[in-house]
Amino acid sequence: MQKHHTFDSGLKYRPDYKWPEEGTERDCPKCNQNLELVANLDTYYGKPWWCAPCQWQFSEEDLDGTEYSVDEEE
Repeated sequence: MQKHHTFDSGLKYRPDYKWPEEGTERDCPKCNQNLELVANLDTYYGKPWWCAPCQWQFSEEDLDGTEYSVDEEE
């Protein structure tokens, strides 16, 4: 029989995303539509920004430092 094991410091499930101030507006780097700022609730584990058309989440770090390539349809 295996021994039961617990982590002394516990496990962390919610990342420390930098949350923008309420009322901040950003555009999606993929489709250039307005992003939705999600409420910073303790029960929410996703990133602060949501793009409904792309169905994609973004963090402030994603938007500040990453360039996204947009695939053009021919």
